[in-house]
Amino acid sequence: MEDLRSRMGYLRGLADGLGVGESTGEGKVIQHIITVLDEMADSLEELQEDYEELFSYVEAIDEDLTELEDDVMEEDDDFDDDDDDYFDDDDDLDLDEEEISFTVECPECRHEVVIDEDILEDEESLEVLCPKCGRVVFINDEEWDEDLDDDLDDDDDDDEKKK
Repeated sequence: MEDLRSRMGYLRGLADGLGVGESTGEGKVIQHIITVLDEMADSLEELQEDYEELFSYVEAIDEDLTELEDDVMEEDDDFDDDDDDYFDDDDDLDLDEEEISFTVECPECRHEVVIDEDILEDEESLEVLCPKCGRVVFINDEEWDEDLDDDLDDDDDDDEKKK
């Protein structure tokens, strides 16, 4: 841009030195051409500055995106099924054995909470809370077992009545 700016200065100085002025028709045309060329040089300079700013911004976005992709790929590698080091020996997880679980919908926020069957076998009374809203969605006590049995019996009675 410096070269264009200096060439415009040379052209304006040459026209002034040759006495090209507004007194003749040709002089008016040349003066207006020089003015238009000068405005075009200003516009090109602004475009160049905008381009450089956008280019550096896009480079920064690209670097951030590359870092994000690397982080996501690392997380995916952590959860790879072939990676035996992910689980500790204390976890007692048998990857070949299917874990049995069921879901309960939270009555407040409608989030589905996955409950492991091991909770049913536990002797102690446990409450399962919804991870989103904190409301109790399941209690493994005898009352719950009786309520479940009653609900199942009611469903069987309804089915018999329909027949």
